Amino acid sequence: MEKLKFSSIHFIGIGGIGMSALARWALSKKMDVSGYDAIESDLTKSLEAEGATIHYEKESINFINNSEKLVVYTPAISKNHPQIVDALEKKLKIIKRAELLGYITKQGICLAVAGTHGKTTTSCLLAWIIHNSGIPVQGFFGGISKNFETNYIEGEPGITIVEADEFDRSFLHLEPSASVITSTDPDHLDYYKTQNQLERAFKDFAKKSKKCFVHKDVKTISGESYGLGDQKFGADNVLSNQGSQFFDLILDGEKYKNVHAGMAGEHNIENAIAASVLAKEIGVSVKNIIKGIESFKGVKRRFEILVSNRDNIYIDDYAHHPTEIKKLINSIKKIFPGKPIAMLFQPHLFSRTQDFIENFKEILSEIDMLGILPIYAARENPIPGINSEKLVHLIPKSNMVSFENGTKWLCNQRGHIKVTAGAGDIDRLVPDIVHYLKKLKNEG
Repeated sequence: MEKLKFSSIHFIGIGGIGMSALARWALSKKMDVSGYDAIESDLTKSLEAEGATIHYEKESINFINNSEKLVVYTPAISKNHPQIVDALEKKLKIIKRAELLGYITKQGICLAVAGTHGKTTTSCLLAWIIHNSGIPVQGFFGGISKNFETNYIEGEPGITIVEADEFDRSFLHLEPSASVITSTDPDHLDYYKTQNQLERAFKDFAKKSKKCFVHKDVKTISGESYGLGDQKFGADNVLSNQGSQFFDLILDGEKYKNVHAGMAGEHNIENAIAASVLAKEIGVSVKNIIKGIESFKGVKRRFEILVSNRDNIYIDDYAHHPTEIKKLINSIKKIFPGKPIAMLFQPHLFSRTQDFIENFKEILSEIDMLGILPIYAARENPIPGINSEKLVHLIPKSNMVSFENGTKWLCNQRGHIKVTAGAGDIDRLVPDIVHYLKKLKNEG
């Protein structure tokens, strides 16, 4: 950032997973970091401990007219936000999060992971493979890597790994040296309006990449294909054994047998293929790629098995789109065949619930016992007639559950594999659920 001569950055929405990674980058560059967020969280507490100054009041904080201060905001923040208004009055430089990320990634090789599903797991695994092979790398993730215990890894700008976010066309600020597109399933239709507009944005992203690998199910974008069953970049002979999975990895048509998947679920094997092709693209050996896959611990809230004993199995997952929930359910059924599933689900966004209500009905009806929390609104205002009660009315064996009773409801589903799913604040219930289930075992 030295070229732009900014020594101080204020992040509006600093508690978001993507913004907090950028804040950590700025702290690593010895910049003065401040920010605003609506609520205190584990992330904001960590950033404060690392040296950031964070405000929790929305009102203007009276910026000093300073040509060396940069203000960064997320697309979820209104341009009428008092702190943006104040920064404009003081004539400070104001940019979106994606613009700052674009600048950082243009300092060297950029490896980008795009797609409506799988970005976080793939980018974290890719970073681990490269780091574990001894190559310096920096990375910005949309989740907490369990290998690195953070959503940002500090390194030289020679190689940067980044999630390419499609919302607000953010990923078009990137110019990747190599990229993957994991999926283009309909999402963010509140922004894109149509599937064609979403796919057009992905096509534009692919064109900005010097080389792009595209999942074989994505038929509308040209690029080198990969995926389960692909005989050039793929995997086959997937086997499950007592909660673990093994597969044969195929790279450039060569088969490498019996690779132990660090994360369970066939969708995570596909993520491993995607990470492998990008790692191979920059010269990582197949031996080191396999070592990285097998030693990968996963990402918090991505098929995270938090309790596993004779009495209870509890899985927490970020799944919030119908396709992601379908993959989550299929993985559980393959790894734990014959076991009934109890899921506590938090719908994310009124618009997504409205756009995919029939898909949610079809997929969530596969759950044996379903508890539905109120919709997490995030950046949105309510939509008349769209609420969790409507989902309960449409889905058999479902119940409306208050946030306060979520832990008790899930833990009382005896004999079921227990699952929490959603991208809102359902993660606040996770520690209590783990504590309750472990307490039950001890009392038993």
